[in-house]
Amino acid sequence: MARTANYEEKIAKIEAKIAKKQAELKKLKVELAELNEQKAKTDYKELLEFMKKENMSPSAVLETLKK
Repeated sequence: MARTANYEEKIAKIEAKIAKKQAELKKLKVELAELNEQKAKTDYKELLEFMKKENMSPSAVLETLKK
């Protein structure tokens, strides 16, 4: 019986480690999503500033990109 208890204890420890890593992974995914959102906003702002500086409309930008 001691062996069974030993395995159950080891299994419980590994399950706890898995749960901890899953929580860490979830937190990192949230952080990544936030950073991607911030980057998209920054890129969009940069694009708008360029368009204003060059006096370009969105359709003019699209036409330039299609060439």
